[in-house]
Amino acid sequence: MNEGLYNAVFCYGENQVDPFLNTAVDFDRIISDMRLVGYELSSFNIAHHIVLEFVDDLIKTKGRIIEETMDMDNKDDFCRQKYGLSFKDIDALDPRHDIECDIKSGNVIFYLTPEAMHKEAEYFTLFKKYFDAFTAKTGFNYMSH
Repeated sequence: MNEGLYNAVFCYGENQVDPFLNTAVDFDRIISDMRLVGYELSSFNIAHHIVLEFVDDLIKTKGRIIEETMDMDNKDDFCRQKYGLSFKDIDALDPRHDIECDIKSGNVIFYLTPEAMHKEAEYFTLFKKYFDAFTAKTGFNYMSH
């Protein structure tokens, strides 16, 4: 990628702080995917796309749990023992609507929406390893309200 395009797309603010400095993702694939569906290439849109892929992983994990317990009579007990949450608590998690991102001071942050903050403990009980891996891979920061 040429330096002018890099600066236009990835650098943010007057001091040209790179919000993706510590991000180890396949930018070529992400940008290709974004161009394919017609998204504007901007720092925020790229960050949002990366977070959406993370959210998709959470949704897939939740879906596997629901599928695994679908025919069980004791799904609440099973989920409490295996995942530390009741089936009802797991089912109430909605990463697609609960997780958002922004760029502040040149850093990408992701957070639970104000409406979902009451589910923070449940998110970290079920998805802590996903949150840790995501922050390690991307350098994005989770912000609790």
